[in-house]
Amino acid sequence: GARRLRINPGAGFGTGTHETTQLCLQAVGEGVASGRLLLSGRNVLDFGSGSGILSAGAALLGAKHVDAVEIDSLANDNAFENATLNGVEGLVRIQTELPVDSKYGLVFANILKPVLLEFCAPLCERVNSGQAWLVLSGLVENDVGPVTAAFQKRLGRAPTRVLNLNEWRALVWESLL
Repeated sequence: GARRLRINPGAGFGTGTHETTQLCLQAVGEGVASGRLLLSGRNVLDFGSGSGILSAGAALLGAKHVDAVEIDSLANDNAFENATLNGVEGLVRIQTELPVDSKYGLVFANILKPVLLEFCAPLCERVNSGQAWLVLSGLVENDVGPVTAAFQKRLGRAPTRVLNLNEWRALVWESLL
């Protein structure tokens, strides 16, 4: 079930080697491989998408549609190029604002603590009501407590898993109902 993801390192954020990106890919890859996460026919939100690595990866794993949200125009140009390199440009919609009233089976937010806390409510509101996953990354150990508390208050439960890679952490909520 492995997929090859092609990336042209450009002016945007990310070449796929950063630990926070690897943690997101690990969470989703393990979920898909185990059958706990089904992306086929589901919509995905990649908030803080940077160069579009997670967006392209989700599309390659079968997502129906991916909304890639990033405010940096140079990163968005690079994200479009990376979607095209992977043949998924028709599945990835690159934009600068969070879509209104959209729901997703998988929400990625690989961005720093202050932005995660600021967008806690809108991100939680975008999680689909059935069998959705939320993956938050871009965190160091000291960020885990405050981010967990904010999202747990909105979601009604603690994360399913906390993934670690060097000093970086990712929070994973599986099968949110």
